[in-house]
Amino acid sequence: MKFSMLLLMVVLASLAGCSKPDSKATLTDYQQRLSRVLELDSVKVQTEPVATLPRLSELKQPLPDIRLDLRDAWASRECGLDQLIGERNSSLGRVFQPSTQLNYELRLLAQLDNCLQQQLSPALQQQISIWLNKKQQSVALALTNMLLADDTLRQQWHSTSHGLAAGDNSGFVTSSGALNNLVSLAEQIKKQQWQQAAKVDIEQSLATLYQSDFLAQLQTSLRFSAAWFNQVNPQLLAIAPDSLCPNGRSTEQLKILTTVFRKFFIGQLQAHLAELNRYHNDIWPLLQQLYQHTSLYPALQQRYQQPAVQLQQQLMLQVKWWQQLNQECPVALTPG
Repeated sequence: MKFSMLLLMVVLASLAGCSKPDSKATLTDYQQRLSRVLELDSVKVQTEPVATLPRLSELKQPLPDIRLDLRDAWASRECGLDQLIGERNSSLGRVFQPSTQLNYELRLLAQLDNCLQQQLSPALQQQISIWLNKKQQSVALALTNMLLADDTLRQQWHSTSHGLAAGDNSGFVTSSGALNNLVSLAEQIKKQQWQQAAKVDIEQSLATLYQSDFLAQLQTSLRFSAAWFNQVNPQLLAIAPDSLCPNGRSTEQLKILTTVFRKFFIGQLQAHLAELNRYHNDIWPLLQQLYQHTSLYPALQQRYQQPAVQLQQQLMLQVKWWQQLNQECPVALTPG
């Protein structure tokens, strides 16, 4: 038993050792190598603080209270509304979560739309038309409440202790799919396609985002990477490249620096930063479509768009420094 437990611990340790480094680990490793060869000062990277998210009480708005009291019980059953009315009036219906509330509103709209296609009394048909019109006006608010107040989505806007692992795009694939589902739902609501919208599995999309935690990790990677370049670049850029090859001669320091560039900057770091850029370019337009006209949009810009722009700007400054080194010293960083 002791041997089996020891073997299990060795296997787990081996698996942990094989895990891919995240953005923080990749940048820290590169920084340590740069610091050693160029004798740079130690820098403890601190991400820029972001504004606190608005409280839920400031985001969620009550839906208009529209009472559906069908006095014609037979017509209610025939039209299929009695079950929905009972669901809303139940103890669970009184404490619907934002996502559940939105799904209920969509199912009700779909059923009201179906009712109008049936042979009903003129009085009942008129009443259902009034309800349908009122619900159509309030369902956009139900969608906004879900986007702003859902616990799973709100969790994604907080950074995590670690960023995305290099070379692992599984969370990206599933999360972009879930966001696309929500974007399609918003478009169906805008076009008043109630039958299609009522069939969308909102909870599944939210569960996918929760399980992968990709959006939170992407935010962490973008913000940390941007902060890393902002704090490390000034030291590197202060070094004149020609000072590393006096009289145009190669040195041992220059040879080590060349290895750092090829193996770690190009071989590891730049590849991962290209991943982050691709993830942002695919994810941010989806977040824009969902949140652009909501009160949460500025906070999302600060967490995703702004660090992504800063990261690309600072990365280009460092690339230009390496290009200048390549031009002025005998390093042959790029094929010539």
